[in-house]
Amino acid sequence: MDNILHYPQSTIVNRVVPKTMFYKFMEVSPRMKTRFVNDVVNITWLYKLSASSLNVTDTADMKEIEVFVVNLKQPDCPTDLFTFIDTNMPHHIVFVLVHDNHAMLLINFKEWADDTHEKFRIRQAFASPWMAMDELSLTIQGQSLPRIYENFVAQVSGIGEHKAGSMAEIVSLRKQIATVEIELQSLEKRMRKEPQLDRQLALNKQVKAKRKALEELKQKMEELSV
Repeated sequence: MDNILHYPQSTIVNRVVPKTMFYKFMEVSPRMKTRFVNDVVNITWLYKLSASSLNVTDTADMKEIEVFVVNLKQPDCPTDLFTFIDTNMPHHIVFVLVHDNHAMLLINFKEWADDTHEKFRIRQAFASPWMAMDELSLTIQGQSLPRIYENFVAQVSGIGEHKAGSMAEIVSLRKQIATVEIELQSLEKRMRKEPQLDRQLALNKQVKAKRKALEELKQKMEELSV
């Protein structure tokens, strides 16, 4: 596997990981095992980003970021397979999915489920569009692994520039904003269709409150931008 992301030589592992390794060390259901067999050609552990390989700092919560290149049999492979891997692997992961000389980036923004550091909780999955292999890009930015990881999430998700340490709050705010926007659209639709004036007025009051809540959430999001 080539150095497709043009990372320092010190980070390159370039080792094919047999799919059976996932069967041995994870609680794989028959359905998930079938997914490995039917959807995945092979998995290459291409990069290990660590304090020593990048000359950056790490933390107790983040010691390594692994980059796996997954060759797919079909481009429409459901992402739950990678959610499963990401939940059970002990490190943070970036997936590069490859099919027919095209690639896409997939990253599951996650946090440890508890202080035992045995299993992760996925906060939200982000994926880039499919692109030609020579267009693939994921820049290492930051002097610590958590900052590098947050910037990876920002690049794949399109969140863009943000204050250090704010990604968890940004992801939460994005979810809240999406929920409130749907609720607002529903209220506005009900208000337009309501024939009775008193109910229109009541719904209009709810619409105004929802719009205010939405603006407050968006303002919080702007404050986390740089």
